[in-house]
Amino acid sequence: MIKSAFGLCIAGLLVLGSILSAQAQQKSDVTIKVGSYGGAFDALQTKYAVSLFTARTGVKVEFVDANADDHLAKLIASKGREPPIDVVYLDDSVQVKAIAAGVLSKIAEGEVPNLKYVYDEAKNPDGYGPAMDFYSCGFIYNVEKFKEAAIPVPTSWADLWNPVLAGHVGIPTLNTTMGQCFLAAAERLAGGDESTPEKGIAKIAEIKAQSYPGSSSTITALLTSGSAWVVPWLNGRSWDLIDKGLPFAYVLPKEDAYRGVTDIDVVAGTKHRAEALAYVNEILGPLFQLGMVNEFPYGPTNKMLVPILAAYPKVAKKFPASPEDLNRLKSINWPIFNKMIPKAVDLWNRQVTSQ
Repeated sequence: MIKSAFGLCIAGLLVLGSILSAQAQQKSDVTIKVGSYGGAFDALQTKYAVSLFTARTGVKVEFVDANADDHLAKLIASKGREPPIDVVYLDDSVQVKAIAAGVLSKIAEGEVPNLKYVYDEAKNPDGYGPAMDFYSCGFIYNVEKFKEAAIPVPTSWADLWNPVLAGHVGIPTLNTTMGQCFLAAAERLAGGDESTPEKGIAKIAEIKAQSYPGSSSTITALLTSGSAWVVPWLNGRSWDLIDKGLPFAYVLPKEDAYRGVTDIDVVAGTKHRAEALAYVNEILGPLFQLGMVNEFPYGPTNKMLVPILAAYPKVAKKFPASPEDLNRLKSINWPIFNKMIPKAVDLWNRQVTSQ
């Protein structure tokens, strides 16, 4: 009922936005290209942003789909020429590399009016593109399996080293966000930090893992089949299974639950900077941000939505929805982590997967 009421509220706003956009329609022959992730992510933008944006401005939007690293590679390859896209979505770890490569443009707050409503935690300290969502990295576990094995309810990353879980822990590979978060957690459990991957890898090697999944689809299969009882994972994917009535629970570890973001950036050298900035503004606006929450359990970065989400606690509990939620989550030091990842991968191959 609560979720339905929340959805009806957003549907009403969408209708109102359509009416206002139709009344304010402008003419434009510009099409901006947005480097996106494809699938449901594109559908989300189309439903809650593109339709209204185009109706109001006349600017059309074309999605160019790939993962963040592929977008970055194409932008680097096009340096000195017209870039293949005007706006790009990047994982926070990839944005660090893109900034270093000089393929992104800084954004002044006056250029994007909605930026003043964004959490400080979502703003890039050097003035590049802000985060358009927040998500958390914790772990998911099978409630029934833990109960049958008389394993206490897990509250800490350290609980994944419980000997009773030998052969039942899925450890995501380092090419995944959840694998990188787990490495950061293991580094800290071993008394180190992002600069000491050798400590984290040695710690992970102590776990007698069930497997080393390299994608969320593989994790889903492992969990639903009962092959894995506990896996480090993101809140959105975890709640997707929980909301289907499956016997899982999602945990934010008490010592080091991590925060991740999806950044939205204007590409350096775009011929359509004004239109690109307008699209970024649309994505940071309250309608798209609420629509995103309705479709996927990722937290909005527009802080004006806090009182609305507070009225729907059963929805808001699934993602970072308030300043208090954000304060519970740590950020990975990506510049240092990225610098050390080649060493971490080498150690992973020799000490973890070679077992």
